[in-house]
Amino acid sequence: MTHDSASQPDQDHDSFLDIVANIVGILIILVMVVSMRAREAPARKSEPHPQMETLQKKAANHSAIQQDVARLATETHQLEDYLDVRNQERQRLCVMLSATQEEINEKQKKLTDKQIALRKIKSEIASTKENLEHLHLEHISAITRDNEEDHDVRQIKHYPSPMGKSVFGKEVHFQLLDGRVTFLPIDSLFREAREQARQKVWKLDQLPEATEIVGPRGGFHMRYTLEKVPLPPEVRAQTGRTGFMIRSKLWELIPTSTQLGEPLEKALQDSSRLRQILARLDPQVTTITLWTYPDSFQAFSLLKQELYHLGFDAAARPLPVGVRIAGSPNGSRSTAQ
Repeated sequence: MTHDSASQPDQDHDSFLDIVANIVGILIILVMVVSMRAREAPARKSEPHPQMETLQKKAANHSAIQQDVARLATETHQLEDYLDVRNQERQRLCVMLSATQEEINEKQKKLTDKQIALRKIKSEIASTKENLEHLHLEHISAITRDNEEDHDVRQIKHYPSPMGKSVFGKEVHFQLLDGRVTFLPIDSLFREAREQARQKVWKLDQLPEATEIVGPRGGFHMRYTLEKVPLPPEVRAQTGRTGFMIRSKLWELIPTSTQLGEPLEKALQDSSRLRQILARLDPQVTTITLWTYPDSFQAFSLLKQELYHLGFDAAARPLPVGVRIAGSPNGSRSTAQ
């Protein structure tokens, strides 16, 4: 009994220690759990929630869209203001264009009337020039007859003077000035002018006419003027086209020297330049046009006689002193005899 009574306190003490040990173990476990949760808590907080990230992106997009809408609204108002200004300017230009068109139509009508009057005047001038040429020819013939009578009253020469006829075939030109005979390279200068005109026609895009010069050839330059004229009514009626055409308005020869060609006495010799040119021509289809100045009427008479013997028809183009050789589409044709 004594043994049992002595061991009972020891057993109670051991049980108490076991309980304390268990409590301490539980506390240690709790401390460890709390420590682990404390370590894991910041990591979990740093990870954004998927829905929150989506909301943030949508909010940013919404803000950007609002800014774009505001910017586009501002630009739209600016464009509307600009269009209003441009429309006002367009209306003003339309009014000006309408007034200008009316003015152009009125001027074109006046110009048409002036063109008709100008054509009539040009026709009268051409007719007057032709009559003047015939008078010059008669004057030359009278001087020739007087000179022949003064030099030799015993010898009478008669050369036929048929009715004048307009020249439509090949025409070769010579100048008679100061008793000298000079070949006029009109055909070759015309060819050069046509080639040059193709390269210069752009000038007529802004101008009604343009003047150019070619040569020299054979001692002469040619100055010519191109003009832009409306298509003739008959052309518009046949083709249905409207617009303009380019043509030569005027040409003139500019000599490079006052001593061109050769004296008539030398020109009538067999080896002369005149003889060489005439030898290449067919008298049946060629007319010789002599541009004659007042100081060379006697030379004209002698040269005409020689041309008659060679079978050529001769056409006279009398010129006043100081007037250059020139022509135009409205000029008259040479008259051969």
